[in-house]
Amino acid sequence: MNKREQFERTLDVEARFLVGILCAHVRQEDLPVIPERLNWRTFIQLCYSTHYAGILIDLIKAFDATSVPVEVFQQLKSYQLRVLTSNERLLHQYANLEKLANEQQLTLYPLKGITLMPNLYERPYHRHISDIDVLIDNKDLSKWENVLKTQGFDIKRRHAKSRFHEQMNLKYDPLQAFKQHTVVDFHVSLNSGFYHIALPLADLQGNQKDPHELHSVDQFIFVCLHAYKHVYYGQLNVPHLLDIFMLNKLISTTDLFTRCERFRCTKEVQAAIDLSLYFFGDSSKQIPHWQEALLKKELMALPIPFGHQILFFHRKHFRIPVPWNLIPTYLWFQVFPSAAYLRQSDGKENYVMNWWSRCVRLILNR
Repeated sequence: MNKREQFERTLDVEARFLVGILCAHVRQEDLPVIPERLNWRTFIQLCYSTHYAGILIDLIKAFDATSVPVEVFQQLKSYQLRVLTSNERLLHQYANLEKLANEQQLTLYPLKGITLMPNLYERPYHRHISDIDVLIDNKDLSKWENVLKTQGFDIKRRHAKSRFHEQMNLKYDPLQAFKQHTVVDFHVSLNSGFYHIALPLADLQGNQKDPHELHSVDQFIFVCLHAYKHVYYGQLNVPHLLDIFMLNKLISTTDLFTRCERFRCTKEVQAAIDLSLYFFGDSSKQIPHWQEALLKKELMALPIPFGHQILFFHRKHFRIPVPWNLIPTYLWFQVFPSAAYLRQSDGKENYVMNWWSRCVRLILNR
């Protein structure tokens, strides 16, 4: 028995059935037999929690209708309609953003779900998207902010801890826009917070074919980096694995890793692909034990082992994402961030008061 089979045997009945259906779908194999001890209510909850319910309802239709309770179809269909409504609303809102970008001659590229859903999935409800992520030019940030305000968006502008953090690509989504239950995250970088990875906008634009669409290889790299960052910190988002698996079938391996070498992100992209292939039944792939723990946490709501919790906490809070020679500068601005950064969360004008307030919160939240 290989490692992948051992992992699957450790799953409970419902999780094993869900993984089996997904593997059969992406590998175009025969569907698994419905287990006798399957708890349908637990299975439905698992479909909800993993955000695979939208696609699973269509896959379950392939089973004999008499072997699946009627309420299973009803509940999953209800969820599917909610996903469809939400996705259509987000697509409509993105179309408005693209129109604004054309009118104002602003940079705008869709990222993650908003572009993967219509390009990868057969139906608009097969990929649940919760918000809109876009990439813009940092020089357009203020102009985008002004344009969005005229369109009725509520704006939240977030500051980096210091100019040093911006220069080192320790970035975030500096602008968020809210309107009618829609959240739009504006990114100015695709490095996902890894200091050694830089994906300059000029390089991305030089590789693109359409004015508002990144090249498929660059889009794939970002999806992998985003997924890897979440996994690295212990926050696996299971739908990312299906995105990666489906993109991996479409992208040339040579083109992908040639591009990865340019951006120095080969290890991270390969790790994300390996995890996706492992999840979908590739017995030749090996993944670390802590990644298996994350899969079990998402599929069976199992607690992560204490040793792995320490590992994730260390990476999130203590791993210093800068070269060793810049550690003193990094630590200085971690302790004494900019006044604008402190003011955005405390709302006071006094730097010392804001600084003490931040210290108290850090102690209480430990």
